[in-house]
Amino acid sequence: MKYLFLLLFTTVALAQTSGSVTYNFNYEMDLDDLKSKESKDFATNILSAANQLEFQLTFNKQQSHFIQNTKLNFESEKDKKLSAVARALQASHETHTDFETSRQIITMSDGTLIEEKLDKQDWQIGTDSKMIGAYLCYKATLMIPYVNRYGESKTKEVVCWFAPSLPYSFGPKSYYGLPGLILELTESQKTCVASKIEFSDTALKINIPKGRTVSRAAYEKMLKSSMGAVILSKKREKGK
Repeated sequence: MKYLFLLLFTTVALAQTSGSVTYNFNYEMDLDDLKSKESKDFATNILSAANQLEFQLTFNKQQSHFIQNTKLNFESEKDKKLSAVARALQASHETHTDFETSRQIITMSDGTLIEEKLDKQDWQIGTDSKMIGAYLCYKATLMIPYVNRYGESKTKEVVCWFAPSLPYSFGPKSYYGLPGLILELTESQKTCVASKIEFSDTALKINIPKGRTVSRAAYEKMLKSSMGAVILSKKREKGK
């Protein structure tokens, strides 16, 4: 599926200190492997719901805040479950990036605040370029190592297009560090594309999430502990 978005931009000047970007979400999935009509219909509905999602990045010179803008309001229980799956599909969390304190705070779906130190993201900037709206953008790639659920070491490629004429080192989700604003980003068949940009010559205040924060390692340990408790509970229930 290909989508063409109309990009609306205001005049930009280096003196402008803050702004916001609206991103549309697009997920591409090959449905040919799904055998039953019911499975294809369900997957099509999920994709349709997911691709209605919209995100907003608000930023000033030192901070940014990325959040989902669109709320999918469904009435039936079936549609509510569909909405939940669609949100899980895009897998984007509210993210606050702060260059002044060199930290990033991510709000998980359960409300937990994860705090991480801002490390350098090793972007590889190429010579490929294209226009996104009125802006000349260049391609950059980032290789992210991870371990899958089978314990195998893998690498995920993230591809983005950034505009050097927009001197803000922010982007969708938790990505940052390029010499220009990220207007398009693709990872794992999921793409965020800028559809609207607005700038302001007054500094916008970025609200920092408040509350107790934990490290990602502590959060993952907590999740494993919770999952273990659920499994143990089911085993005990089965044994009765």
